[in-house]
Amino acid sequence: MEKNNQTIKCNVSSCKYNDNNCICSLDEIKVGCECGCHPTSVDETVCDSYEYKHE
Repeated sequence: MEKNNQTIKCNVSSCKYNDNNCICSLDEIKVGCECGCHPTSVDETVCDSYEYKHE
């Protein structure tokens, strides 16, 4: 499979994978949901790759 040159914009400044340009530095992210396993809207989805940035 060919890898696309995609970027993921992230404005969560407390995540250690968010670089200074608001771009996620991970090669791959995992997405989950807050409200069980059957989200009914995009508002119920979350980034499961989030890690707190220790300063």
